[in-house]
Amino acid sequence: MNFFEHQDQARRRTGLLSLLFFLAVAIIVVLLNIVFIVALAWSSHKPITLELVQAQPEIWLLGTAGALLVIFAGSGYKWLELRKGGRQVADMLGGRKIQSNTQDSDEQQLLNVVAEMAIASSMPIPDVYVLDDDSINAFAAGHQPSDAIIGVTRGCMEKLSREQLQGVIAHEFSHILNGDMRLNMQLMALLFGILFIGLVGRLLMHSSSRSRNSKNNAGPMIGLGLMVIGYSGVFFGSIIRAAVSRQREFLADASAVQFTRNPDGISGALKVIGYGAGSDVHNPASEEMGHLFFGQAFTSRLNIFATHPPLNERINRLDPSWNGQYLKPRVTSAPREIPSRKSTLDSATSAIISGLAGATSGGHADTKNQRIEPENNTTAVLSERQRALLNLQAAAIEPDSARILIFSLLIASPNKLIAREQQDLVRKQHGQQSFTTLLQFYPAAQTLLPGQRLPLVEKSLTALREMSPQQYENFHTTLVKLAKADGEIDLFEWCLYRLILQYLGAHFNTVHPAKPRYSQADAVASEIATVISYVACAGQEHPEDIDKAYAAGIAAGGFSAVKRDIAHTTSGSLNPLNRALAKLTQAYPHIKGRIIKALMATITSDRHITEDERDMVKTIATILESPIPKELIE
Repeated sequence: MNFFEHQDQARRRTGLLSLLFFLAVAIIVVLLNIVFIVALAWSSHKPITLELVQAQPEIWLLGTAGALLVIFAGSGYKWLELRKGGRQVADMLGGRKIQSNTQDSDEQQLLNVVAEMAIASSMPIPDVYVLDDDSINAFAAGHQPSDAIIGVTRGCMEKLSREQLQGVIAHEFSHILNGDMRLNMQLMALLFGILFIGLVGRLLMHSSSRSRNSKNNAGPMIGLGLMVIGYSGVFFGSIIRAAVSRQREFLADASAVQFTRNPDGISGALKVIGYGAGSDVHNPASEEMGHLFFGQAFTSRLNIFATHPPLNERINRLDPSWNGQYLKPRVTSAPREIPSRKSTLDSATSAIISGLAGATSGGHADTKNQRIEPENNTTAVLSERQRALLNLQAAAIEPDSARILIFSLLIASPNKLIAREQQDLVRKQHGQQSFTTLLQFYPAAQTLLPGQRLPLVEKSLTALREMSPQQYENFHTTLVKLAKADGEIDLFEWCLYRLILQYLGAHFNTVHPAKPRYSQADAVASEIATVISYVACAGQEHPEDIDKAYAAGIAAGGFSAVKRDIAHTTSGSLNPLNRALAKLTQAYPHIKGRIIKALMATITSDRHITEDERDMVKTIATILESPIPKELIE
């Protein structure tokens, strides 16, 4: 099966259907103008002639402006209703957020699968919500990857095997990567805007019918026309929306197989649905949001309104040798006991020690940035370092300790006086208990290797999203003060802060999604050159090596040969980089993809990737909402 071919076909068909949707809006505008002309002729007792139409150009202008105003007003209202992104959708569907430290075995398994698929798709771990529904279904929602969430029904967790659950979650990550979430939100808003025409017509007809004005009042006629056109528009718009959704489902199915390398997982989930478990979501909002789900979320008597392809067709595409037999749901067993955190850490520590001891038995163990020569206490030293790392990883998934972990990573100055000032700042801002916890984490954070720090930040994002808005404001203020305490912002501090700002800022509505504006690379050529130049300097020291790395990036991305701005990269300030990235977030996805490709060529020009280069490119990919290259995933 050629999954890439299926993806290309789905994208082409979606483009045609989206064009058809906007063509339908244009037709609605024309029809509304006709209604206004007919109403004018009726109220003035004049026949509808070409002269009448040509003599009233303002009617066409006002009719067009009024129609678009009504559509955009309705769409804008719905868009504002969905401004919180995925969280808002989950709330409307009655979802409950799964806490990172849940003790429910099915929920814990789901969180693990989501984390695995996030790594496979090179995306950050989103928040996960559960719908208390016995059906098998799931959805992804949000405006962009940084505010995306994944929702799963209780039946999906309980009735599917782990392999099948992986297939479903991979399907939802495909929607995130393919840009379907924003498209789905736009379709919801646009369809409501068309419906709004009918609602306005209904209101106008009702108010006009109660009016005591003369019989020449055209209000009822206009109201009736608006109702007919509005509800008819919704009828045909729903058909087009369903057709768009069906094509995106084929695309997501194909992409899911690429992530899991296992078509049996997602096809198995579809077979369990077909056996009788079903995918209907029993919620009033399921019909409006049916195109967001993994399976058909509501019963559709007409196939043209079905937001998903028939099960048999989806299964046959994934499993051409399918014999037509469905699969029984997994039998729910008694809740499994979740091992205590201490026992988990101890067993993991033992495994790591064993593996590292084996690696050092041949003479030495070479890490990315540190060579450890064999000594009598090598195993003990490694054991202590790894135990510290495991304890910090455990702290990263606990809401109360994740904030203090981030602070401990920032307090890394070799100047003891500055470190004490930073610690006192935490005590003043967050209290004695947080200060005590910081003193416990700080020694362990000091033992981390460079490549171990940023993954801890990424791991803590899920727990940090559980802060209240006031806690986040205080947390953000402390971050800035800690980073500036020594008078400069180093590369790690910049990466840490930008990751926090990207994912927590979107979650707490302090950072808003950037709208695509630049479809041509030449429009942002200087910004691209600035970013590539900074990355080239991050991994090289000699000017000739920097120039070589910069040239490799420009060539790999197919960008215009812009001279490297040496003044920016040698100033020691990261402000030019921040300004460049702020503009590049408004580039279209295909431009962003070329930028990431260029950055990978930049850092591999010397056939070696340093930790600074790795952290910087991962952070830039995150800021640009682009998948992190597989080569940078540890």
